[in-house]
Amino acid sequence: MEKLGAGRVRCLLVRPEFLENTFYNPREVFRLLGARSAAPPLGLLTVAAYLPPHWELEFVDGDVAPVTDAQLAWAQVMMISGKGPQEIPIRRLIERARARGIPVVVGGAGPTLQPELFDADYIVAGEAEPVLPRLLADLAAGVSAGIYRSTTSADLSEAPVPRYDLARLDNYLFVGMNYTRGCPFGCEFCAQIEIFGRTARTKPVERILREHQALFDLGYRGQIDFGYDNLIGDLPKTEAVLAAMRNWNAAHGYPFFYSTEATMNLAKLPRILGLMRDNDFRYVFMGIESGDEEVLNRAKKGQNTSMPAAEAVRTLNSYGISVNTGLILGFDGESDRSAEKMLAMVQGTGAFPTLVLPLHALPNTQLSRRLEREGRLFRRGVIEIVDGDRTDTATTGLNFATDRPRAEILRDLAEVLEKLYRPEAHCARVALTTRQLETAHKSRPPLRKLPQLLRAFAGIVRQIGFDREAGPYFWKSLARAALTNPGALEMVLATWAMNASYARQSRSYVQALRAQIAHVEKVGEAEVNRSMGATRVEVVRA
Repeated sequence: MEKLGAGRVRCLLVRPEFLENTFYNPREVFRLLGARSAAPPLGLLTVAAYLPPHWELEFVDGDVAPVTDAQLAWAQVMMISGKGPQEIPIRRLIERARARGIPVVVGGAGPTLQPELFDADYIVAGEAEPVLPRLLADLAAGVSAGIYRSTTSADLSEAPVPRYDLARLDNYLFVGMNYTRGCPFGCEFCAQIEIFGRTARTKPVERILREHQALFDLGYRGQIDFGYDNLIGDLPKTEAVLAAMRNWNAAHGYPFFYSTEATMNLAKLPRILGLMRDNDFRYVFMGIESGDEEVLNRAKKGQNTSMPAAEAVRTLNSYGISVNTGLILGFDGESDRSAEKMLAMVQGTGAFPTLVLPLHALPNTQLSRRLEREGRLFRRGVIEIVDGDRTDTATTGLNFATDRPRAEILRDLAEVLEKLYRPEAHCARVALTTRQLETAHKSRPPLRKLPQLLRAFAGIVRQIGFDREAGPYFWKSLARAALTNPGALEMVLATWAMNASYARQSRSYVQALRAQIAHVEKVGEAEVNRSMGATRVEVVRA
């Protein structure tokens, strides 16, 4: 292999596309809202900041534009970062690079959890920062292959500013900013705590303000997705950084507004919520997961049972924060009322469901290790019915012998998907959020964004407002917000755009689920489990 140490090194940094027909790629929403993708890949732009200054870097986002033959002809090395749902596009990129003799480095959550699936020259498993010096030294020495698994956690105190300048930021709905890694909670199914640990690590205040300044100087204005893991993993540091951000934003005319991810106990922290309101946090993702308290406790998600979900969401709404959530079916301990409870919980909170999935035992998690001990885990973590190129867990979940009949879980999931995104159901959720949301927007879009916003509004009206089924409910939601809570109009428009896309997507999911149900009923559940490598093949109600 060519040594990549002396002189300039031409490095192609690639985020593979997410395949169509998955909840991970709601492209219609991006287009409606005037963007081409959700956000540039923060991990890859962070790695770029650690590469030697004499390297020439080019960044390609497969969700925006494909890697061209000309870019491959230019590159001396390719670095790819991706998640499990991008497995197929990653493999295709590796094949294209190998045909040209280009060495490939892969990293990210997918290669970290299942490095054996990626036939790359170099595999980075875990956080990249601790192993990058060794990888770069091996590239410079001409070492032809290696697996680089970090055994220590990255020190965020000296983290450089991500190379935001490599991406065309106007292609995206928002930009990510990594403040914290790690979460103190121990949810059994969570892969993040396996990658980043149970101890929250945070960047110092001055580093966060430097990243704000870098985005400001690049001319970026708009949404920052702030945090990365649980925002409130280290409360004293979170309070300090939010207070500093409040002062910075006030001094700079509030150029940004924010979204983040946090556990439900955020609702019990008025001081933090007040600072979030002062900084114009508008959206929080909370993994509520289930409407069944016993199920949540068994999945080690007790932080979601300390207060009713409806109360938690109402509290966040009172600080001007809308809530998105994730939902999962297939946990041990569920009953034939689990779908009913889930639907009631969602309607009672008004939270928008952005992920509705069957439980998937991700590799190297507490859940997969337990199921393997119990003889219930399928080989390679897949099921027999897979729809084409799909790799998302909505159609490859339940990769284990289930606690209640598999067909029953799949029917429940199909029922939830069929009912959840109906216009009348979404209209009721929007009405509840409109009543509860006390907005305090400080950030205003610059005038140069006005044409984009007008096009987005026109596109939403054209697609949804004149739809025979959804249109009347859409106009009802819009009129209610305009008359009673104009500050909620942004939420109304954004969630209607998402709901329209998710409703279309859910229909293809339901079709795939029906095929799985037919397969289970044809061959029998025990045979499905046996054929997929489980040693405990009958229903295993505990």
